[in-house]
Amino acid sequence: MSDVMDELIDILNEDGTSTGKSATKAEIYQNGYWHKSVHIWIINDNQELLVQKRNPYKKTFANLWAISSAGHVLTGESSLEAGIRELKEELNVDATEGDLEYLFSIRREQPYKDHFLRVIDDVYLLHCNLDVDHTKLQVEELTDIKYVYYQYLETIFKSGDSSYVPYTEEHEKLFKLLQERYDPIDII
Repeated sequence: MSDVMDELIDILNEDGTSTGKSATKAEIYQNGYWHKSVHIWIINDNQELLVQKRNPYKKTFANLWAISSAGHVLTGESSLEAGIRELKEELNVDATEGDLEYLFSIRREQPYKDHFLRVIDDVYLLHCNLDVDHTKLQVEELTDIKYVYYQYLETIFKSGDSSYVPYTEEHEKLFKLLQERYDPIDII
């Protein structure tokens, strides 16, 4: 298996179109090139979202609770293919294209060292009742997983809990979508 920092990632324009060039992850990070990543939120039958605790040695958001699964879209991959690959690598989950529901894309500029990481995140939802106590984790990426009821998780993120990644536009859109989908309708 090659070093993750040597994998090639397409360099994008700010609008998400291809520049026709690619670079290693290290070069992408060092130069702040626009690139694509995939975020998969896993929700179970109890309307709980799976969160992962990132490995303490990660370059960004080390040792914080974050999204269920995420990763860079490699050169030649679609975000859907990247999502399926990341789910298998990180959580040993076998998913198919039909299992992942595309929700939305987010453009973000995230402070990193003395510049910014520039990423377009394709966000997906996966319905899955993962057994958190018996899931083989990719420890280079994450050290723990747990399910949290989505409304409570929204409260945690909004409160600025320092053990979770910061609240973002992605969270806002995700929780709004889940509230529309799962909250009971008041009948007058």
